Amino acid sequence: MLQAGLVKGNGYTYAILNLFAASLVLLSLFNGWNLWSAIIQISWITISVVGITRVWLLTRGLRFSKEEDELRHRHFSHMRRLDAKRLFQTGEWRDAQPGDPLTEAGQPVTQLSYISSGGVDIIVGDHTIATLGSGEFIGEMACLAQGPASATVQINQPSRTFEISSDALRKLIKRNGEVEAHLEAAFSHNIRAKLVATNERLQTAMQANASETSAAE
Repeated sequence: MLQAGLVKGNGYTYAILNLFAASLVLLSLFNGWNLWSAIIQISWITISVVGITRVWLLTRGLRFSKEEDELRHRHFSHMRRLDAKRLFQTGEWRDAQPGDPLTEAGQPVTQLSYISSGGVDIIVGDHTIATLGSGEFIGEMACLAQGPASATVQINQPSRTFEISSDALRKLIKRNGEVEAHLEAAFSHNIRAKLVATNERLQTAMQANASETSAAE
């Protein structure tokens, strides 16, 4: 089950299954006692109990702020609470002011940003081509590879953001590969939402242009 990906090695399920299996084998030895086999099974039972206790100690004291809870439920609802907490501890929340840049066009994206409240302008050249509000990621397509930003993203009103540097994010993923899968799912959903919103704006603009052309004729 572990190799097939049906259970994870860092949760309760794996440790409980090991504990159950070792206990059954130890019980069976009473019909054909073997000291060394008994020692092995007792060792597995001990290791499993330690694992279960460790997970319980790590998770029992977890507390999330209102901002963390909002981000977790919006984008990481399927992520383990412990993994979500580690993700939040890797970054920092900050108050951003109008004019603060999150990315610069053509420059490497060195952090992942999340807009908890407020908004940003998307600027290409000297033109603001779009605005984004709360609940949006900034830099999700390029932050891990530190690729160049396709546009400048600038805070347009007093905002609250959550930011993680690319280096810190890669280190977290290296330690826990499950986090990467949740990030990719959240990024994919966010990118699709942006594309849908862009298409809607284009359709509205085209309809408005068609109406003006008809009126002029």
